[in-house]
Amino acid sequence: MMTSETVRGGAFHPAGSTWQLPAALRRALLLVPPLLLAGLEIAHPQPQMNVQAIMDASTWFAAFHVIQLALIGLVALPVLLLADNYGRATSWPTRIGIGMFMIFFSAYDTLAGIGTGLAMRSARDLSAVQQEAVFLVVKDWPGLAPPFVLSILGTAGWIVAVGGLALAARRQAAPRREWLVLGLAAVFLIAGHPFPGGTLAFGSFFVAALFYEWRSSRAGATPAT
Repeated sequence: MMTSETVRGGAFHPAGSTWQLPAALRRALLLVPPLLLAGLEIAHPQPQMNVQAIMDASTWFAAFHVIQLALIGLVALPVLLLADNYGRATSWPTRIGIGMFMIFFSAYDTLAGIGTGLAMRSARDLSAVQQEAVFLVVKDWPGLAPPFVLSILGTAGWIVAVGGLALAARRQAAPRREWLVLGLAAVFLIAGHPFPGGTLAFGSFFVAALFYEWRSSRAGATPAT
């Protein structure tokens, strides 16, 4: 039995937990956002890099990144909740890391994702020469162009926050599978957010959170000693 954790009203919380939420709500906030984001990344548009292909995919390209923008904000909640479980919710690596992820990854998502989609959608009514000119401006935004620095900073924030949780879980003698999958969640995002990188990163976080919930439920069902 882990003495640093207690059962309160049927919910399992670390002692001194920052957020005392109903168990069902806490579990939903912990598990649903990363699962949704992992699934969404499977549908990430990956058209060929030419004018016609980008214009054809432009509406979904913009809509997809609007949905992703909302889920990026929501996925910060399970990171903070899991950090709370490990007593790391108020640590500076967690605060700075998740802050960088939300700010810079959201900025990149808005510019490179929504901006590219809307620009190419608007180009549909232009001449072929003008369409090519718009394409030349935006084609590198999602890749190796100045906006990509935002993605690097956002990804670094995710690595700091989630990687820090993996280290904390290991120091607290959590099962190897729990901290190992958390570590994988941190590094998989280096491969980028479209499938498979994003699906593996956010999916691994979901699995790690599920491992924690399963472990905590078993501990909560054990009589305190």
